[in-house]
Amino acid sequence: MVAHLLWILAVYGAAVALVHIIHRRSRNGYDQGRTRTKHYVLITSNHEHRVEWYLRALSLYALLSGSRVKVTVLDKQSDDDTLKIVSRLKELTGIELEYHSLGAEDPNLVATDRSPLYDLLFYVDLRLPREAARIPYVQG
Repeated sequence: MVAHLLWILAVYGAAVALVHIIHRRSRNGYDQGRTRTKHYVLITSNHEHRVEWYLRALSLYALLSGSRVKVTVLDKQSDDDTLKIVSRLKELTGIELEYHSLGAEDPNLVATDRSPLYDLLFYVDLRLPREAARIPYVQG
């Protein structure tokens, strides 16, 4: 009976040690900058009623997942306050936010750099309703 209890304690101790070793390795990899940023490029046009929700959803995603998130908002000739709302949310927790206004003469809507710092790059054209579902925590 005592031998069985000792085996259970030994297996439990080995499992605890293994979990701590794995956690320390993953934490060291995170601290050394091995994680990459998820970059979302949002293309908007007259989205003042929804753009705040999209940015807050990305901020919540960054906080809950522990991911680094960068958001670039490219606004295509909005007649409303889309860019004012985006500029107000510039200091939103968990995301790095940039915004640009594109004129009618800009042929390249998504001319952003493909830096090696960004592991995942998502282009979300919010002018198409089904594209919003590509943002975490947003239903189409």
